[in-house]
Amino acid sequence: MQLKKIDKSLYRQRLRIIIILSVVALLTISFASSTLLIQLFSEPNSGNFFYNLTGVILGCLVVGSVLKKLKYQSPYFAEAAYIWDLKHELNLIQRKLKAIEAAAAKNDPAALTILSFSYAGSRLLWQLDDNTLMMSELNQADNKLQQQIEALGLTISAEQYQRELLAAF
Repeated sequence: MQLKKIDKSLYRQRLRIIIILSVVALLTISFASSTLLIQLFSEPNSGNFFYNLTGVILGCLVVGSVLKKLKYQSPYFAEAAYIWDLKHELNLIQRKLKAIEAAAAKNDPAALTILSFSYAGSRLLWQLDDNTLMMSELNQADNKLQQQIEALGLTISAEQYQRELLAAF
């Protein structure tokens, strides 16, 4: 996965609309399907909890499947889909972070590449979401990593990252 430059205002505007439309669709489908189920199958003076729950589950399934289909087919979803994929990739790295950091301490080039990507990807996400609380710590960790890479005489960058590198950890 390669890091891309994302237009922050366009990303936030489109993500906001996607979220609002998803919530509206989820509510509409859930209410409509649970009402239909209650009308068709409910008996007087009985609880309708399971019909309501089934309606919510149906709503989640429909909205989730539509979002999944549109994620890569609609250009409107391009920025949001890219960020969702980036978050997934960073999550995969986070799961193996202790092993990656241990290997990086031993100057493993694959681990250094993964950390470089992780820091750059996190910086991109945090800037898009205005989550700057930990940015100074991230910058310090990245500077330390870059110094280590330079001291080893390596040319490592986030662009060299590939998911296959994670298999070693």
